[in-house]
Amino acid sequence: MRLKTLQTVSVVVAVVGIIVTAGVYVANRGRQTLATDSSWVYDLGYQEDEVHPLTFSWPGDRSVPQVPVTLGDKTVDLFFDTGCGVGIFLTNTLENQVRYTLLGTSEALNRDGSHRGWNKLIRLAEIEVFGATHNGVQTIMSDWRMYSSEKFNGAIGLAYFQDRVVTLDYVGRRIAIGSNPIDYAQLDQDKYIVLPLRRSTDPMQVHLPFFEAEYNSEPVIVYLDTGKNHSYIWNPESRGSIGAKPEKYSDVPIKIGSLELELKDMVEVGSIAQAEGLPFPTVIEMNSDQIWKNRLLVTLDLIDHKIIFRQL
Repeated sequence: MRLKTLQTVSVVVAVVGIIVTAGVYVANRGRQTLATDSSWVYDLGYQEDEVHPLTFSWPGDRSVPQVPVTLGDKTVDLFFDTGCGVGIFLTNTLENQVRYTLLGTSEALNRDGSHRGWNKLIRLAEIEVFGATHNGVQTIMSDWRMYSSEKFNGAIGLAYFQDRVVTLDYVGRRIAIGSNPIDYAQLDQDKYIVLPLRRSTDPMQVHLPFFEAEYNSEPVIVYLDTGKNHSYIWNPESRGSIGAKPEKYSDVPIKIGSLELELKDMVEVGSIAQAEGLPFPTVIEMNSDQIWKNRLLVTLDLIDHKIIFRQL
């Protein structure tokens, strides 16, 4: 897996996509019970050893998923963040825990281009995630305070899952990673909504997941970012912004294929960054909170470049 050289990489908010507001995480164990329905494992063609436990950083429906990643001789939990455009990044909580080679520094930018801070450019000799090993990984180490009010180790995104199929079962607290193509001819179209993944032509956003949906009877682009615990709807009249304290919430009905959903407590913002090369404007960021609230099983087919939804 070759990542773009990071000598001149500017890190934007989409890279990490983690917005944490202290005090909002209320334990609600009853809503996070284990699912008994494992039919998706068979339906999507996974073997039993391809299904792994999925953990979360805190209780409640604003929790984000995390997965074990081995960095040299140490295994740590990183957020599984589909908004991590650079593929992987670490925070300074791991400063004295993992071995790396310092290459220099780079500026971190917000998605609007404003200055956010400074990062260390580093090289990791080896990383391993779900059985796949990558050598000579160049990435960044950031101060965790730039992104969160709580310490976290870092994040890993879809760049390290290319040519694989990934299913996220929040309700059952499971993640499946497969290397075989899905047999779509055998997939029950009444249970599974299959859409093409739209890919940006921007090299820094090529691994970010976008898909089409219908909102207000118009086609729009939806951006899926599992690293964020609030979701956003674009309202040009709003004074709110991504990353700021939410000011106004709205319930937003959308249609994803034949699946009709109500996205509850969406934060209204005056702008959402637009990715290059997409056929419609990006109007919605649908993030981990909506996966929880709508009990969605989400599959990212990075072999055939599709996204699949099912309500559990």
